[in-house]
Amino acid sequence: MGYEKLNKKAIKCMFLGTLIQFIIASTILTVIGWFFKGIIPMIIQYIILGLIILNLIYLIVSPKVRYERYRYCITKDKIDVKEGFIFTERNIVPIERLHKISIEKGPIYSIFGLSKVIVTTAGGDINISFLEDEKADFIAESLKNKINEISISQKSKKLEDINKSSKSGSNS
Repeated sequence: MGYEKLNKKAIKCMFLGTLIQFIIASTILTVIGWFFKGIIPMIIQYIILGLIILNLIYLIVSPKVRYERYRYCITKDKIDVKEGFIFTERNIVPIERLHKISIEKGPIYSIFGLSKVIVTTAGGDINISFLEDEKADFIAESLKNKINEISISQKSKKLEDINKSSKSGSNS
């Protein structure tokens, strides 16, 4: 089973998203520290400074690590996605359990020509993120075709079962 790596554009997208988060969080922390400068103890100001530094380290390290750990694999019977920064998460979903497939594209993804395929099951959603637009369309279409094939085979099996039971019922 071969896992697919993401395109190099994904790391840039991850970095931009993390940069925006860094700017927002650092601005909030700086404003809090500045606004309450005379009121809060010096230790709290050091904690705020430490949080900003940790956030900066996260900005530098996180996109590269997340990019290296992100993998996905789609086989004839399942979707398998691995991702994470400190803790890795692995989601495996049987294709026969899929209910809905959608493609999502936000403003940051649009800048890099990337999309996210969201697959919905009864148990929740699984995301295959940072895909090139063409690849996301291809994956969504192929998953739709696999779902249709499974549905048709299940319907024909049910019809066979009904026919068998009606023949055995008429023979009695």
